[in-house]
Amino acid sequence: MDDALEVRGESDEEPEAPRVNSELLELAEEPGLWLPGEPKLTVFRGEGFAFVAYGRSAWVHRLRLEDDQVEPTVNRVTAMLGLKGLAEATWWLGELTTPSDLADRLAELGLEPGDPPEMVSFTIAERPSGEPTVEVRRAETLEELLVALEIDWASFEAPEDERELRRREAELAWPQLQADGRQSTYVAYDDGEPVGFGRAVFTRSAALLLGGATLPSARGKGVYTSIVHARWDEAVERGVPRIAVSAGPQSAPILAKLGFEPIGRVRLLSQRL
Repeated sequence: MDDALEVRGESDEEPEAPRVNSELLELAEEPGLWLPGEPKLTVFRGEGFAFVAYGRSAWVHRLRLEDDQVEPTVNRVTAMLGLKGLAEATWWLGELTTPSDLADRLAELGLEPGDPPEMVSFTIAERPSGEPTVEVRRAETLEELLVALEIDWASFEAPEDERELRRREAELAWPQLQADGRQSTYVAYDDGEPVGFGRAVFTRSAALLLGGATLPSARGKGVYTSIVHARWDEAVERGVPRIAVSAGPQSAPILAKLGFEPIGRVRLLSQRL
């Protein structure tokens, strides 16, 4: 997720002034823990860490380990990958991670730099710079959700057998996502053709940006910026005008240009079976 992996109830209270606090960092550094429940999501909260399996992806979040817990936690993650039939987990090490030398210790245990190896955490509490250049609509039906997901799969050249599995997963998840109401998916259209998608989860603190993609043929037209503005507009509508996100090397320069403030960095390490 390149612009990153809960509205837990909306409030009529005036939002607090933006600040770099642990809650915003948790949103940006632990995106998998804020996903709404659906059949392909499993969250295990262990001592000093959380393991998130989302379809064929796995992430290790909320790392608050003691010195003597590092190697046992790697072993636990190995066991959970085996139980879930997964081959790899990505560890997210952010500003809140302990111990401070965890990256070095994990490297000694065989973990390798992730792809990408690092992300930047951002926040913004005012309307982003720039203007939308293409139409963006929120997916209101299963069919519109599948249009968005097809853009994601095409952008990353997912094979057809995997796409078919993901279509079935989306069909199963749709009723739960609708009932939960915290997540929105958006489709960008250029001359009526769907060319980009983005996702956001809305929490009491901020909108969390989770994933986005633009078809190669439509890049350079402001599609990503337009989808950022759509997510900002919904955050304003929900009464929490603030965004948090951890972004990779494709999204980070655009977000910085739009006025997002960097608040930290996340190192990604890959644990493979």
